[in-house]
Amino acid sequence: MKTIRLIFLFTSVLLADTKTVAISYFDNTSGLEQYNPLSKGLADMLITDLSNVQSIQIVEREKLESLLKEIDLGEGKFIDPNTAQTLGKGLGAGYMLTGSFLIMGETMRIDARLVDVGTGEVTMAEEMTGEKNAFFELEKELVHKLISSLNLELSRSEQRQVSKVQTESFESFSAYSSGLGAYDNGMVDEASAFMEQAIEIDPRFDKAYEKLDIIEEKLEDISKKADQS
Repeated sequence: MKTIRLIFLFTSVLLADTKTVAISYFDNTSGLEQYNPLSKGLADMLITDLSNVQSIQIVEREKLESLLKEIDLGEGKFIDPNTAQTLGKGLGAGYMLTGSFLIMGETMRIDARLVDVGTGEVTMAEEMTGEKNAFFELEKELVHKLISSLNLELSRSEQRQVSKVQTESFESFSAYSSGLGAYDNGMVDEASAFMEQAIEIDPRFDKAYEKLDIIEEKLEDISKKADQS
């Protein structure tokens, strides 16, 4: 019994030390609607990378999508610290990562803020600028800044996983992002087409294959229900 109590106590301490982080969609401040899908794509890539870090718990994108459909953020485009607190509390997160991106010509800038959900304090504010076609480098830079801000120490395996680039193709990333948006809006056939396009552009885009599997399962379910009705 004493051993069991020690194990329970050790596990409780580990869970208490685990930081829960939610990542919101990034606002498109470019003024160009063609880049709107990247809001979800960028958040999805950050979630994918940070999910490889065992010392933090990342809120699933689907939970954020569900919560955003339930609440009204009003007319404002930007998620301010107060709104971040509201979202973070609704998602059970200790920290909320919010931000925006701007694409002008071949240049891309990402602005990011990390908000302490408990206090509303902005604990990290960073700006990353580079070439649009090197968007993946900007995303990785943000990942490492967030890890540093949370004072996390990564194992070699975690460092390797976090540094893995999903795709270096901006066109493939754009198609993937459009697929996410289509799927969230219930346009499953369109989502499948976008994911197929992403894979066709970059056959090494593993995350696109994973999403396509999920989409195809959904299509099979829809087909079965249609046959039964």
